[in-house]
Amino acid sequence: MSNIVLNVTLSNGSLDVDQTGNGNQIPHGENDTITWQLTGSAASGQFNAMNASNPGFSWTQTTPDGVFGSATVQANGNQIQISDNNTDPNGVNSAGTWIYRLYATIGGTQYSTKTIPSPRSVTNNPTIQNM
Repeated sequence: MSNIVLNVTLSNGSLDVDQTGNGNQIPHGENDTITWQLTGSAASGQFNAMNASNPGFSWTQTTPDGVFGSATVQANGNQIQISDNNTDPNGVNSAGTWIYRLYATIGGTQYSTKTIPSPRSVTNNPTIQNM
């Protein structure tokens, strides 16, 4: 089990997830923890609570049962973590690409990764891809 860390910063008025080097791709057969960390220009902020009207983390489509754990806010709000169980023996149920949404409040302003009029954001659809 490894811990994948995806850094989240502010860029052009929205949350930007650094997926360079295919950091969002989880090889088949792995059971990993994925952590989103507010860094750089977003380091002073906090991810929204999971029970907020705009939760810190949410999927934009239904994911297969048993593949992903529940998202939890960690490190005084500076991180969100989920588990990714990409170990389906046939690679059928756990393989795929899923788009998610993040919300954080930084300096009293709410930001997200989704295109909506408010809070500020752009079309940046970060994904988790189980190979």
